[in-house]
Amino acid sequence: GLFAGESMFHLARDASKVALVHLVVVMNQGGFLLDVQWLTPHLESLGATIVGRDEYLRRLPEALSLAGPSVFTTG
Repeated sequence: GLFAGESMFHLARDASKVALVHLVVVMNQGGFLLDVQWLTPHLESLGATIVGRDEYLRRLPEALSLAGPSVFTTG
């Protein structure tokens, strides 16, 4: 139920952006917590918001108790 992104890389231009958009869709469907480390204009355009430490720690146990998505598809 938690995905913490540290870095993005690609073999094709903007591939990491496509992968991130797909990840956001999958994570939103399950109500999972997607930790992007810091807010950038690009991440904000995808719906990222700042969550304070207390709120993050409140949400974390629930996120960790969720079964994450078992299969990612490339429809």
